[in-house]
Amino acid sequence: MTHDKTTPEAVTWAYRLFLAREPESREIVAEHMTNSPELAALRDVFVGSAEFRALAPAGVKPMLQGDEPPRTVETNGDPVLLQRLFEHVNHSWQHLGETDPYWSVLTAPEYRGKPSAEHIARFFASGAAEIERLQKALARSGVTLDGRGTCLEYGCGLGRVTRHLAPHFQRTIGVDISAPHLDLARELAASDGVRGIDWIHLGTLDTLDDLPEVDFIYSVIVLQHNPPPVIERILSTFARILKPGGIAYFQVPTYRADYEFRLADYVREQLGRKEMEMHAFPQERVFEIFAEAGAMPISVVEDGATGNRRGERSNTFAFRRLREH
Repeated sequence: MTHDKTTPEAVTWAYRLFLAREPESREIVAEHMTNSPELAALRDVFVGSAEFRALAPAGVKPMLQGDEPPRTVETNGDPVLLQRLFEHVNHSWQHLGETDPYWSVLTAPEYRGKPSAEHIARFFASGAAEIERLQKALARSGVTLDGRGTCLEYGCGLGRVTRHLAPHFQRTIGVDISAPHLDLARELAASDGVRGIDWIHLGTLDTLDDLPEVDFIYSVIVLQHNPPPVIERILSTFARILKPGGIAYFQVPTYRADYEFRLADYVREQLGRKEMEMHAFPQERVFEIFAEAGAMPISVVEDGATGNRRGERSNTFAFRRLREH
């Protein structure tokens, strides 16, 4: 046996060291061993989990060395190709919503298939930590959630965070590309007595044009699953629908040392696959999109939302719209 292979003892100690608790069952331990046969992969799963991020000390952050080379990331495409990209993402997430709705939101083994009632409760409870993080981030810029205005969460999934956002706004809108996720989100919200959320299915790319103007936008661990030209369209929509004085709070990976995106290659090689993809979007283009709409950054932090992978940077941005444009 080599020392870099995952063992039951390694999984158990990963739970103890990273999450400060015991694993739920032997079945969960066995699933970790199957999905992460190498210790490095096991570490990345735990460090990248929402549960660990909620517990992690402030010093745990992804780091770049500063001498990384530029990477080619094409963010534009003609409307026909852009629609094909969107349909590709739509089909992938439709499939994930039908087969693994919980795991596709939080990729931990306990959320595979049909989780237990205990795990579902923990799944939704984890959204409260995201709101606490949001409030602290806004407080650093002198902003508080005062119960007024309209909030739009892009990529709401099953409403894990949406139901915790709702009490802080007069109106909350959950938007998602996957109809199965939204159907389950509605059902679960109703059964749990959660009210005050409007759900919008983003069935076509043109639906972005119909989204209402809002006071607050929230999107975390969502944009990274879209090809860069689709991210460009989504961020441009955020900048357009944000009311003067409104804030857009979102996360997106902005650099990966091993990542490039060439539209023609992607269309030729990737379209049609039904899997969860990970992409990056140039940081400078994020700033340009919001500057063109008259919005300025009030906070930019490195967040570790993609699992602290070596040679990768993920940023959480907060932009405030300053004026009509």
